[in-house]
Amino acid sequence: MEQRDEKSQASEEEQLKVVDRRLFTADGELRSSIPSEDETSGTSEDAQTRRPEPTSRQPDFERRPVEEPKGCDFTMLINAMAEPALLFLGEIPQPGSDEASVDLDRARIQIDMLDLLRVKCRGNLTPEEEGLLDRILYQLRMLFVSRSK
Repeated sequence: MEQRDEKSQASEEEQLKVVDRRLFTADGELRSSIPSEDETSGTSEDAQTRRPEPTSRQPDFERRPVEEPKGCDFTMLINAMAEPALLFLGEIPQPGSDEASVDLDRARIQIDMLDLLRVKCRGNLTPEEEGLLDRILYQLRMLFVSRSK
C-alpha cells in the first residue's frame, strides 16, 4: 500500500511544473522572456479542467436592482443616517430641548459611516441615489469643517 502511494506521488511530482509568469523581476525590471500560454500548459488534461476559467462580462449585461422593501427606499436610509450627523453638528436642536450642541467626534463617525455605505454600494446604486449620497456627504463634510474651526 505504501509503495503505491509513493509511486503516485512521484508521478504527480514529475507532472507538476511551476512557471513564473510575472512581468517584472524582483528588481522591478521588465522580464525579457515571458512564456506563452502554450508553453505553460500542463501535460495533464485534468489540470486544465480543474483550473477555473475567468469570467468575462458580456457587453449587454444589465444590472437589475433587487426589490426594496415596501415603504422605504435608499433615500430614506441616507436621510436616516445623515440626520444624526446634523444633530451632532448642531444644525438640529437636541430632542426634548431647543438647544443645539456640537459633538464633532460623533458627527465624524456618522459621516464616516455614510462614506462607508457609499464605498460598499458602489456600482449598485442608480445615478440619482449616488448623486444624492455624494451631495449629502459633501454638505456634511463642509459643515464639519466649518464647525471644527
